[in-house]
Amino acid sequence: MTEIQKFDAAWAARLVEAFDGSGIHRVGTPGDFANGAWLEREAAAPGVGVSRANVPIQRMIVEEAYVECAGLRIDGLPMFDAPSCAGLSGTLSSIDGNGDIGLAEFPSNAASIKGQPLELLRRSTQHKALIVATRVTGDSLAPINAQFYNTPLGPPVLLVPGMQYAVLAELAAKNAAVAFVSRYRREPVESFNVEARAVSGSAAAPIAIVTPRTGWWESTAERAGGMVAWLAAVHAAGQLQQAALLKRDVIAWATCGHELGHLGLQALVETHKPTITRAKYWLHLGANLGGAGNLTMMVRAADTADAQTMRDLLVQESYPAQHINVEPAAKFPGEGHDLAHLGAKMLSLAGSNLHFHAASDRWPGNVNVAGIASISRAVAHWVALQAR
Repeated sequence: MTEIQKFDAAWAARLVEAFDGSGIHRVGTPGDFANGAWLEREAAAPGVGVSRANVPIQRMIVEEAYVECAGLRIDGLPMFDAPSCAGLSGTLSSIDGNGDIGLAEFPSNAASIKGQPLELLRRSTQHKALIVATRVTGDSLAPINAQFYNTPLGPPVLLVPGMQYAVLAELAAKNAAVAFVSRYRREPVESFNVEARAVSGSAAAPIAIVTPRTGWWESTAERAGGMVAWLAAVHAAGQLQQAALLKRDVIAWATCGHELGHLGLQALVETHKPTITRAKYWLHLGANLGGAGNLTMMVRAADTADAQTMRDLLVQESYPAQHINVEPAAKFPGEGHDLAHLGAKMLSLAGSNLHFHAASDRWPGNVNVAGIASISRAVAHWVALQAR
C-alpha cells in the first residue's frame, strides 16, 4: 500500500470544499443529486466499479410553519415524522404543564437513534402539539432527524431555533395564548445510493462499508469526513485489486435519506439482505468525522479488540490519542445501529460537531482537514488489513 500516503490534508481539503460547494444536501433536492454524482466521479478508479441504485422517496415541501404568541412570530420547521397541522390555537406551557401546546428543549441529535427521550415524550404527551427548540452552537435552526418518517408519530411538532427557547419559556410560564402552524406536504421523487465495489474473485466473506451522504443543510463537517474516508477505503481496495492482493470483495455504499428515517439504508437492506450477516465486517463511517472545535472520536465495535485495532491505526496516522474513545458496542449510532440490530458485525466511527444539523456547519470554518486525512488513512489501512 505504498500509495496510501496520498490521502493527505490537501487531498481531503479539495474533496471537502467540493462537497460543501454542491449545495444543500437535503434528500430529493438538487444538492442531493449533485453530491451523489460528485461521489460517483471521485470513486471511479482502476479496480473499482461504481453504480447507483435509485431510491423512491417522498420529498417534504413546507407550506407554512410558525408559532405566534404575544405579538411574536417565530418561524420554524415541521418535524417530518409528525402529522402536518394546518393550524390550532390554545395555551402554551412547559411539557410538564397542562397547556394545549407544550414547549421543550432538546439537542439536535435527539433522534439519532430510536428510543431517546424526545421519542418517549412524543408517545406519551397529552398536548395537542409540541414546540421543540434545538440546542446548537450559533443562531440557526438545527432540525432533528425524522426517524419515524414512514409511520408518523404523536402530535404535530414544530422545530424552532434554540435561541428562541428563553423567550418562549417565559410565555409558557404565563400560559400565554399561542397560534401554532406546522403544515407540509409530501411529493414523490427519487434519490439514489452510490455503490463502489472492488471484486477479488474469491468466495470469501466481503467487507462492507457504509456512510450516509445527505443531510439537512450543506452538513459539511457532519457528512463530508465520512464520505472522504469512504473514498479512501474504496481507492485502497482498488489498489489492492490492481496489485492482485485483494482476497475478499470490498463493497461500499453511500446512502441517501439519512435525515428521513435512513431511507437509503432501508432500500439497501431490502436488496442486499444476505450481505448483512454474511459480511466479515461492516464499517460504518458515521457523522462528524473531522469537525473543528471538538475532536472527540468514538470507536465502537462488536469486538473490543477490533475497536482497539482501529484506535491504534488512528493514532498511527496522527489522530490525537487523547481524543479517541473506545465506546461500548451497544451505543452504535445512526445506520450502524440499524445494521447491528439486523445482525451485522459492526465497527463504527463517529465524532462530534458543535454545529450539528445547523446551517452554520460549513467549509472551511467548521472542518479539520488534518483530522479527516488522518481518519481516511486509518480507514484505508484497516481495509488493507481486512481484505488482504
